[in-house]
Amino acid sequence: MKEFWKKVGVTEIRNIIAIISVLGSFVALFLMIFKPIPEGNKDSLNMSLGFILGGLVGGINGYLYGQSKKPNE
Repeated sequence: MKEFWKKVGVTEIRNIIAIISVLGSFVALFLMIFKPIPEGNKDSLNMSLGFILGGLVGGINGYLYGQSKKPNE
């Protein structure tokens, strides 16, 4: 396992984190669709997931494809 982490560069780690977070957001949305949510918790769950997932996916896209990405990476 240590050899794997020595071979993996910073770019690959960023890509892995981005893929995991986007897939995680899809899993969360899938669970929200098919698992019933109690009426009292529905609004607060929707707002909190919207803030978390919107910030997470938006931040990853902004970092990977925005101004902070250097041309040689």
